[in-house]
Amino acid sequence: MTDCLTMLNRLGRDNAGNTLAIAAASLIPMMALIGGGVDISRAYMAKTQLQSACDSGVLAGRKALSKSGSYGENEKAKANSMFNFNFNGAALNMAQPAFTTVDNDDGQVSGTATAAVPTLMMKIFNKDTVDLSVDCMAELQIGNADIMFVLDVTTSMNDSLGKGEPSKLSGLREAVKDFHKTINQAINDNRTRVRYGFVPYAMTVNASELLSSGAMPYDYFTDSTNYQSRIAVFDKPIYVGTPKQDPRVERRYTSGGKDTKISRSDCDTFVNQKASATGGPPPKAETTTVYSQGSERPSSRTKNYCSRYETTTKTTYVTKYEFRHWRYQKVPLNTSDFRSFSSVPIATKVDTSVRFDAPREFNLQQLASISGTGPQSLTWNGCIEERDTVTETDFDPIPDEAFDLDFDLVPDSDATRWKPMWSNVEFTRSNYTSETSTSTSKKSVTGYCPSAMKLFQTVDLSDNPNHIPSWLNTYLANLNVAGYTYHDIGMIWGGRLTSPTGMFAENVNLDADRINVSKHIIFMTDGILQPESGQYSAYGIEDLDSRIAPKGSAGTIYARHMARFSAVCEAIKAQGTTIWVVAFGTSMTTELQNCATGGRAYYSSNTQALSNTFKYIAAQVADLRLGA
Repeated sequence: MTDCLTMLNRLGRDNAGNTLAIAAASLIPMMALIGGGVDISRAYMAKTQLQSACDSGVLAGRKALSKSGSYGENEKAKANSMFNFNFNGAALNMAQPAFTTVDNDDGQVSGTATAAVPTLMMKIFNKDTVDLSVDCMAELQIGNADIMFVLDVTTSMNDSLGKGEPSKLSGLREAVKDFHKTINQAINDNRTRVRYGFVPYAMTVNASELLSSGAMPYDYFTDSTNYQSRIAVFDKPIYVGTPKQDPRVERRYTSGGKDTKISRSDCDTFVNQKASATGGPPPKAETTTVYSQGSERPSSRTKNYCSRYETTTKTTYVTKYEFRHWRYQKVPLNTSDFRSFSSVPIATKVDTSVRFDAPREFNLQQLASISGTGPQSLTWNGCIEERDTVTETDFDPIPDEAFDLDFDLVPDSDATRWKPMWSNVEFTRSNYTSETSTSTSKKSVTGYCPSAMKLFQTVDLSDNPNHIPSWLNTYLANLNVAGYTYHDIGMIWGGRLTSPTGMFAENVNLDADRINVSKHIIFMTDGILQPESGQYSAYGIEDLDSRIAPKGSAGTIYARHMARFSAVCEAIKAQGTTIWVVAFGTSMTTELQNCATGGRAYYSSNTQALSNTFKYIAAQVADLRLGA
């Protein structure tokens, strides 16, 4: 008995062999810990990939929404495609996750992705999968931005692109509004500043608002301007007589004897006698004698005489000069009042009854002061003739004397000043090689003047994406169409109004010391460049003024204007402004494509496509970002 107790005591104190039992007992917790770590690591990797794919999917969906303007099945399919591309379920031996997206009134696209990751080690504990769920959201978030719309408003914008389509001008108005609505959706900070400016262009541009606001002084325009006008020439001689009547004289005719009665027939012959006119051709004096019967008629034959009365008038002739013809030529006119929008009279016709003592010539302003000329008081509409330039074909680099292409040059001479466009005093003529013409078949030109340009103006941003500022609504409603297509004049002023170192730098650089601002030009045209050499444009009547091409080279003006357009595009991009080009129902030419910054050139076939394009550009200006 004692031996047995001793043996048990020794065995109780001996721990040899306990390790195996302990190891066996701890195996299951260790497997749970290690297996859980492996499976949790796999789940973390899967969730990271799931979140990345979700983010990519909603970004793609929001981008698709920007292009189409709506979030339907096509847009959701693009979001799903991007999600699937970015999630590789096979690497984790898992089924494809579920991914759903929706949009909201704020222009956001939200998504939810769910997945089940199969476990490797936790299956032994009846845990077959780890369920995952992530949320994601993409939205527009705009920083400070200045956007200058350079818009083709030529006559063709009155047309439509198909049955049931509105006019292209109406479509343009709505597209700009849709652009703003998209910008509204991008607001995420009430400190954000967005400004719009406008350059409507056709054959020229309208500077009236720049002048009336004081942004552009009146003396930036010439006070005496040469126009292809006409002179009234009064050099046709005419002889004008001044009659002077002498006192009446009595003449008597006697029969020859005191007692001899005169016959009636002899008396009638005497009384009715006519004298021949005296004097030579003008300007010599001319004497005319008028005869009248005296009171003594030999009806009774009681007298030997009868009487007649002679009235002599002497007419002295002088030479006067009356209107002969119009002479068509370049004429200097006073524009010091016209440039400041004062009313200025000009003659609309000539009074052919007016005569002068010496040959005289009158321009249309001078002629307006003469009675019978039907003077018409005119006020400038604000459209411009460009300042001096050169007749070159190579604009790389831009020549120093091409003052019209210099964005920053402040006028200091008539060559560097602009000129008021004045169609009422301009006239065409058939002989373009002559400096003057006296043909009577000339006609005044048509003045095509688009709506006024506008410097950058801050727009009210609203939580309501459909809100349009009242000034923007009014401005768009008042856009008018006019004339042919001169891309270069539109882009010149787009560059001038966005130049940070030019005459409008105060407006362009507003708050530049406190905020960073991206600058953009959206250039939209519905037609190809179409300069007309016989029409009145910002470069005068090109056949006569020859500012773009030398005389006799009118057939080259398309290439010359296009070269200038391309040079201006490069100059704008060099100043740090991004150019977006939109061809609206017209050819996307190589020159238009090259004008755009980094391929930002788009074609829109109809008004709905134009709105979608403008919304897409707005989204790119705003930038797509992932929401919190």
